[in-house]
Amino acid sequence: MKIRILIILFCISLMLIVVSIIDSFDHSYTDQPVESDLIVMLGGGEESRMQQAAHLYHEGYADRVLITPVVESGDLNQSSALAMEYGIPEEALILEYEAISTYTNATITMDIMEERDMDSALIVTSDWHIKRTKYIYDKLNDGRFDFKYISALPFQDGRWHEGGDGFYVWYSEYIKLWVYRMGIYWWSE
Repeated sequence: MKIRILIILFCISLMLIVVSIIDSFDHSYTDQPVESDLIVMLGGGEESRMQQAAHLYHEGYADRVLITPVVESGDLNQSSALAMEYGIPEEALILEYEAISTYTNATITMDIMEERDMDSALIVTSDWHIKRTKYIYDKLNDGRFDFKYISALPFQDGRWHEGGDGFYVWYSEYIKLWVYRMGIYWWSE
């Protein structure tokens, strides 16, 4: 009897692991952009994120663009200079320098939105990062804000799995998402 229970528990656990791994390959989630109070460009990725944020700004989806975090460096793709190169005027930029993870991106974004009496935002990130971004923003949002998640895919050089580092991207995001699900955000910082 005990062996049957152990076998059943093992099979259920194995099935959950397989489903989790299969789900981890789906990073294609993206919303259609809608008019919002703010465009949030998450740093730490490719230049395509800034390109998508600038595109949304020029299409009139929002009058303000938050870069979180800003790193003023020619080597990185999250500077105010790059935003202005893409035609986002300085007065439209909100620059945030403190975020060190997707978790802190989310908390700081919501603080800024609350301070400025904003209700909605388009969150722009890479296709491989959108699942974790959506998870943490939705988890921390208590219904105060309306977020839409926009992939920078139209400006990327390809899908996340098409590059030479596809396995690393998958593995890294799989681990980080589970870390976030377990509530130990500090581990990813």
